[in-house]
Amino acid sequence: MPRVNGEPIDPTLIEDTFIRLKAEAEMASEVSCCERDGEFRERAEEEVIDGILLAQEAERRVPEPPADETRTAFEDTLREWRRHGASWDLLDAQRESLRAETISRLRMERFTGGLWKELPELGYEDLRNWYGENLTRFRTPAAANVLHLVRFPESPDPWDDYAAMLDFRRRALEGEDFATLATAHTQKKGGETDLGWIEQQRLLNPFEAMLFSLHEGEVSPVFHYEQAYHLVKVTEARAASVQPFEEVADSIREEVERERRLQVLKDLAAKLRATAVIEQD
Repeated sequence: MPRVNGEPIDPTLIEDTFIRLKAEAEMASEVSCCERDGEFRERAEEEVIDGILLAQEAERRVPEPPADETRTAFEDTLREWRRHGASWDLLDAQRESLRAETISRLRMERFTGGLWKELPELGYEDLRNWYGENLTRFRTPAAANVLHLVRFPESPDPWDDYAAMLDFRRRALEGEDFATLATAHTQKKGGETDLGWIEQQRLLNPFEAMLFSLHEGEVSPVFHYEQAYHLVKVTEARAASVQPFEEVADSIREEVERERRLQVLKDLAAKLRATAVIEQD
């Protein structure tokens, strides 16, 4: 079992952290299945070690809180456990460990609060600069509600298929209902013609380049993409937009504060590692 300055690491802490890190990456579409498990386990162990080093430092720097403060916080802990369904028998069995965790949490809160007091206050320009550097996070892409007619060239002379698509476009431009045309003539497997809302995500994709060059109600020229001829009609369109700074300033302040505080802890943990004794089995 790995140890940090003689303190053993509970394997369940590493496992729980590994599960969280992997789930976060999967939610962000950074990974599928098990391709990066080794990386996540290494990061999980590093994160747990940092947490233990910080807790040890908090214990060194911060005295045990007064009895009345501990009692109040411990009672709050018991109520929280009860609220989540823990029995009194379980709480009695875990009483000493829960009390120790409560004291450790109070120490850590006081310890980190002292560290964060040294951070300079965030000003308007700090927030505005962060907004400008992360503008893509507040951008809503253009979107279009799309009808689609697709045919796969199958005639000996490809000009025949192209001519047929040109005729479908002519009929649509002359007033024939595009949805009816598409339903009758598409060769898409399953016969789907309504693509619903599509957001502009891939600027270099030929299909999206054509789609988002159209105005609402417009039928595209015939175009070739992925071995097929396509016609699309935009039935509705939404322009791209950016949330104004004033609407997101409060959330930016919260995020920047979290980032700065986390960086303070990371920097301190890195310093503590320099003199720590970390043993691996």
